[in-house]
Amino acid sequence: MVWGLVESSSFGDYFPDGDYVGWEEAIKRYFDEEMTTEQRAAFDHWDVSYRSEVARKFNEDMGPLEPHERPNEYRLIKTYQSLGALIELNNRLLAVSEPLKDIIEALEPGVHQFWPIRITMPKGKEYPTPYYGLRIGRFLDSFLPEQSEDYRSPPDIKTYYANSYTKKGYACLCVAESVAAGCHLWRERWLRQPKILFSDDLMADVERRALRFPKHHKLKAI
Repeated sequence: MVWGLVESSSFGDYFPDGDYVGWEEAIKRYFDEEMTTEQRAAFDHWDVSYRSEVARKFNEDMGPLEPHERPNEYRLIKTYQSLGALIELNNRLLAVSEPLKDIIEALEPGVHQFWPIRITMPKGKEYPTPYYGLRIGRFLDSFLPEQSEDYRSPPDIKTYYANSYTKKGYACLCVAESVAAGCHLWRERWLRQPKILFSDDLMADVERRALRFPKHHKLKAI
């Protein structure tokens, strides 16, 4: 079976409101001090353009994040008592708890990129459990629009969205089992909602360890 994530549309335990600490400054410092004139010219000599390109790497197939491109701290604007095991930060960067990181790495060693990221409270107090930034390293084209129902696609653009982010709506979407076989966590190239998919094995481990996980629904694998 295949499961699709329902991305949060409002702030909460799975999409905490906050901002990165020091990330924009690190990007600007690298742009000003490390990049060549030719490299800066590719971004119109504007560090904000380069920062936007880096942010795209959070969820697009553009290769691993370099050390200076990875946010190292996310400061919450309020105190959260219990964040989820999988959370989304600004620019849709993912972060995971250590138990979820262990599950993913056990199922797919070396496929995805992790690094420590501090989650801090409004006054700088550390969130009590560790989190890791996650860049999903697998991108698939497994969605089958011809066998699916209840989705929309803009004219002349190979992009698809579920019409309904419900259990019934996701059940109308089909993915190719032959393409997704053996994969446990991936992003779809053309299916934008849901864009992040999980295997049954991964979700079984999440349930076994009683981790708090965002809303997700089953898709049809054929």
